[in-house]
Amino acid sequence: MYLKALLFYFLCFNIFANSQIDNINNFLDANRFSYEQVTENSNDVISGKLILDTLQIYLEIISPYKESYLISKNFITYNDIDFSQQRTFEYSKKDFPIISIISKKKIPQDDDSLNILTLEDSVYVTDKLTKQIFKFSLREEETLIIQFKDSFGVGNSIYLNKLS
Repeated sequence: MYLKALLFYFLCFNIFANSQIDNINNFLDANRFSYEQVTENSNDVISGKLILDTLQIYLEIISPYKESYLISKNFITYNDIDFSQQRTFEYSKKDFPIISIISKKKIPQDDDSLNILTLEDSVYVTDKLTKQIFKFSLREEETLIIQFKDSFGVGNSIYLNKLS
C-alpha cells in the first residue's frame, strides 16, 4: 500500500511539474513583451520591450537610457541610440546562457545542457556548463519573472508582460 501511495504522489508531482513548465512555455509563445529589469542594490529600473522571433531576439531599452540589442545566431548588435553608436560582437552560450533559453521560446525539457527542477510556484533551470541558475515563475498568469545572478554575483530580476 505504501508503494502505491508513493507512486501516486510521484505521478501527481510529475503532472504538476509538467503543467508549470507548460504554463511558462505557453506564456513565452507570445512574440512581444514589455520588459523591466531590476538589479539588486540599484534604484534604476530598466524598461523597454522584448520581441522574440524564431530567428532573432530584439530588446529595445527605453528608460533610463535608450539602446537596443539585436541577437541573431551567435552575434549581438548593440545600438546606443543616445550616442549614435553601434557595435556588433560575437558571443558564446557560456557568456549568456539565458539567451539560448529565451531564444527557444520555451524551457526545453529535453536539453542535455540544462538541469530543470520544478517546485510548487517556480521552475529552476541550471545551465550545466556555467552552473548559472535561473528561476522562472508566473505571477497571476500575467507576468513572467526571471531571476538570476549575473557573472559578478549580483541579483537580477526580469519582468515580462505580454503585449498585443
